[in-house]
Amino acid sequence: MDFYFPRRFIIVIMTSLGMIVIHAMRVNIAVTAITFLDKKPHTKVGTAEAVFNLPSVNWSSQMVGYLHSIFYTGYLFTQIPGGILAQMFPAHRIFGGCILVSCTLNLLLPICIEQVGYGMAAAVRALQGLSEGLLFPSSYAIMRHWVTPEEKSRMGSVVLTGVYSGAVIGLPISGFITHYLGWNYVYYFHGGIGIFWFIIWLFLGFEKPSHHRFISQDEIKHIEASQGQTAIVHEDDQVPWKQIFLSLPVNALNLCNFARSFIFFLLLTNEPEYLNVFGFTIAENGLYSAMPHLFMAIFSGLSGPMADYLINGGMVTPTQVRKLFTGIGFGMEGTCMLLLVFIRDGTLALIYLTIGVGFSGFSISGWQINHLDLSPRYASVLVGITTAVGTVAGILNPTLVGQMTKDQVNFFIPNRKKLPLIVSVRASFYFLIVCCTGTTSTLNEKIGNLISLRCNLYN
Repeated sequence: MDFYFPRRFIIVIMTSLGMIVIHAMRVNIAVTAITFLDKKPHTKVGTAEAVFNLPSVNWSSQMVGYLHSIFYTGYLFTQIPGGILAQMFPAHRIFGGCILVSCTLNLLLPICIEQVGYGMAAAVRALQGLSEGLLFPSSYAIMRHWVTPEEKSRMGSVVLTGVYSGAVIGLPISGFITHYLGWNYVYYFHGGIGIFWFIIWLFLGFEKPSHHRFISQDEIKHIEASQGQTAIVHEDDQVPWKQIFLSLPVNALNLCNFARSFIFFLLLTNEPEYLNVFGFTIAENGLYSAMPHLFMAIFSGLSGPMADYLINGGMVTPTQVRKLFTGIGFGMEGTCMLLLVFIRDGTLALIYLTIGVGFSGFSISGWQINHLDLSPRYASVLVGITTAVGTVAGILNPTLVGQMTKDQVNFFIPNRKKLPLIVSVRASFYFLIVCCTGTTSTLNEKIGNLISLRCNLYN
């Protein structure tokens, strides 16, 4: 009997790799910004070539913060349109296209930063944000057609683990390239990898099982039988906007996304600068910055099989699993963020960061998969809405950090009076969301079914 590898696994793996490519690339500015901001950047690189390639720009932390905010502003504007487009057009093309555009633009950033000027660099970052805003809605639309209910948590965790694995890969690679070759090669490397991924995606990516040229009939029947009515695509399918916006579980997901994004974007854009305070080289910085995200990727990968085991075994309801995993992830990270207020040692800070960020991976099989629970058919729209809310944190965070560090070297310097206030606020968000999730998740199944029922009225 010939070996057959399920095509849905290939789609999920390739989607996860696309997530890795984009989120590895997203830390490029954070790592290379050390060469813009450090007063003695030549002491942080390890070769004559890297010293020779140091950028001749005079940027402030405030300018770097605005550059991040500009990206997330563009990212915000295409979230909900991305969800709608993923309903109207083949999601795999939107997913691949947005990665291709962003990676191509990444190749232009070194020239824009050093030769053209800050304004053009900001424009390119805004365009990258606009293109990447289509990423999450289209990925959920892909999962809608390819993921079975029995494998929802596992498959979803594989895709979403790619988001956090991106930082695991991107931070050390960017650090080593900057340290040994030069900051500009960071952008060329990640942009080129993304274009290479897109070429492979052209051959392996398909919108739905029935469109795949090399899938077995048995796998098509298995997927369609498992999905039931959700596998059916309806013409002129209308989105029940009112029911979605008034749904308590959807609004709980909005709060979850904002709280999670507040921390995640802060780490992506400021963690390398934080560790720079402790005197690490750029290569060491990239490696140590990746450690918390490595454990997050491991925990998020484990959370999917654990959640499916609990649900499929009838031990707990899907609502209880989503609430439990969200509470573990948010509660542990919130606690560790709060403890960082009192940490003055670099090793201890890294330990608490690793524990807190690592445990946050459990929330992938909590609130993030919950979009597919509420309404598989409109999961792309739901994730567009909630990610738009979360992106507001991405816009506010770098601007806030830039404003608060314009007269100091680093936002996270332990003895700064502003640190306890900000970390406490961040921690309070997490405990607030644990409570909010606990309150609304008791209605999760009822309102989720109500949304599905109302959606069926449009058939």
